[in-house]
Amino acid sequence: MRIGLLAPSRRHEESFLQTSEALFRASGDNLGNFAFVEALWRHLQPNVVLLPWHVPVQQARETCDLLVLAAANQLGPHNDLGGFATHLEAIGLPLVVVGLGAQAPNMAAAVQLNAGVERWARVLGALAPTSKPNIGVRGAFTRRVLEKLGLGDRVVITGCPSNFLNDRADFYALLKRNFERRRIDRLCVAAGSPNFVATRELERRLASLVEATGGLYVAQADLDMVRFARGESARIGPAEAEAIRLLLMPERTPAALQLWRQRHAAAFTDATSWLEAMRAFDFVVGARFHGVMLGLQAGAPGGVVAHDSRTLEMCQTMGVPARLANDIPAGFGLADLYEMFPLDVPAFAATRERLRRVYVDLLRGCGIEPHPRLTTLQALPT
Repeated sequence: MRIGLLAPSRRHEESFLQTSEALFRASGDNLGNFAFVEALWRHLQPNVVLLPWHVPVQQARETCDLLVLAAANQLGPHNDLGGFATHLEAIGLPLVVVGLGAQAPNMAAAVQLNAGVERWARVLGALAPTSKPNIGVRGAFTRRVLEKLGLGDRVVITGCPSNFLNDRADFYALLKRNFERRRIDRLCVAAGSPNFVATRELERRLASLVEATGGLYVAQADLDMVRFARGESARIGPAEAEAIRLLLMPERTPAALQLWRQRHAAAFTDATSWLEAMRAFDFVVGARFHGVMLGLQAGAPGGVVAHDSRTLEMCQTMGVPARLANDIPAGFGLADLYEMFPLDVPAFAATRERLRRVYVDLLRGCGIEPHPRLTTLQALPT
């Protein structure tokens, strides 16, 4: 079977030659998407080709028998996907969806869908390859949104495929050993944004702990945060640059903040190099789910500072340690992170195995045989 993976870019091997804007747009407006796409790419090997979401109709028909859509938090009032629905209908190929999420300020909020998004969701269900489910969602919150549209029989909860990037036999042992060490010599922070109102005070504290440990501050989004991390200050507007300074170190001059950036900030444009870098850290924490997930996949304990339904839903689904931003005490230190984000490795492993089985069943039920690295992944800690 020839599979077309509809997704943003998987990696950029010559990223140093490109602007942050080009890399950011290629990622789907969040560098964390590189992890998601890399995982899907691996799991669909060997007969998969990467295609843009708006691939020409004839090209899709001529090169593929089935499409897999790398979805995102597209269920919400922020989108109008009527045109995308029409495009998928025009292609007319069977479709499998992985990673779909709903966006809301919190888990108690109602998700309002406009007519375009609602139509798009119905098209996803209508293009199912078989009578079995064809939509893998991030969690129960998203499933309820689709159930209200009468699509409950098309949906299963898979979490995010990035949960299965590490298929080493000693993964759980490494994670357990590193958590029980309970010592943080180097901290990595999955950087937030000046737009995350709930995490502004926290971001400042995390930046100071990065400096204290010679750690790393990894930007994923927004675009100006990526520009900042990659040293493109000239491309950041004055107001946006000042917002970043106030977010991180308001007591320092712009020049002093640039020196801090040179020492501590980074952005990654492929999952492999990102995972390799995470091997050097004892703990990863921050407001970006994929930044923390890649740390966990590299064996570093960590936790997500949840600021909306997107991050909290994925953490709850996959057993990733998380706390709401307003539940984190002021003035916390490095040693407090283990208590704030406790990791029960056997429970995490059991949840991961359950989701893996659902994910594999979703693919097989739609006629896709996943790569052995997913189907033979170690079930539980030894």
